Amino acid sequence: MCGRNMSAETSSTIGEQRKFNYALRPMSKEQFVKLMTSDLPDQPVYFSKDAEINRAGARELSALSAPVALSPHEVLSLQTSGHVLLDVRSASEFGAGHVPGSVNIGLGGQFAIWAGSLIPMTLPIVIIAGSEPQVDESVVRLARVGIENVKGYLDGGIESWREAGLPIEAIEQVSVDELKQQISNSDLQIVDVRRPAEYGNGHVPRALNAPLAFLDRTIDQLPLDKDKPTAVICAGGYRSSAAASLLQQQGFTNLVNVSGGTGAWINAGYPVETPSAK
Repeated sequence: MCGRNMSAETSSTIGEQRKFNYALRPMSKEQFVKLMTSDLPDQPVYFSKDAEINRAGARELSALSAPVALSPHEVLSLQTSGHVLLDVRSASEFGAGHVPGSVNIGLGGQFAIWAGSLIPMTLPIVIIAGSEPQVDESVVRLARVGIENVKGYLDGGIESWREAGLPIEAIEQVSVDELKQQISNSDLQIVDVRRPAEYGNGHVPRALNAPLAFLDRTIDQLPLDKDKPTAVICAGGYRSSAAASLLQQQGFTNLVNVSGGTGAWINAGYPVETPSAK
């Protein structure tokens, strides 16, 4: 989000950059400007607040209040009073069983970016994790984007919720091979939550585009039936799990998350559609 196609390397040389940096290819000024200013990701909603925090100076992490351990019934009470239940486990763990109404943003991906984009910064948060170290990691990574309102965490995780006899929801995880077998079903709805440029470069046939960053604003504009089977797909299965959790909140009753995403679909040699091919 802070730069186009930034690499993971922490150092380089001018020679290496001349060999591999796409922005240093020979081109005119006009071509360079177009390259650097087109297909940019939308600015996450937390950016403007973070800019103000940076100007004033952020608090030290040691100044944050530690989240308190909460019983399942305490979590349920906080959920009904407006707290966001943020499940930071992997897509497969979340899919196997989660607290109804919780949103899945896994620690294994761009956690803080998506939390800042999908969760209103003013709302208090309760973490649902697989371990207490995951809770601690969540608090630190959220604070790095200015989210400092984690109030507590579900003590004992999803198992304690289950043992308390409270309801559990699930989202089935399917492979691209399973999706291919089901795609002939005319009732199957496919929602691709990647960015429009990603979608335009090739998508699963019949998939409708509803970018995750704007899912709450665009999903009602698509011709979707909340009771029909709906497969949610992204590039690899991370964003689609977050999207599926949000769709479940909105009343979709028959959801599956596509593990491996469009990348696995293409690697399997399955056909893709592009706008020019339609």
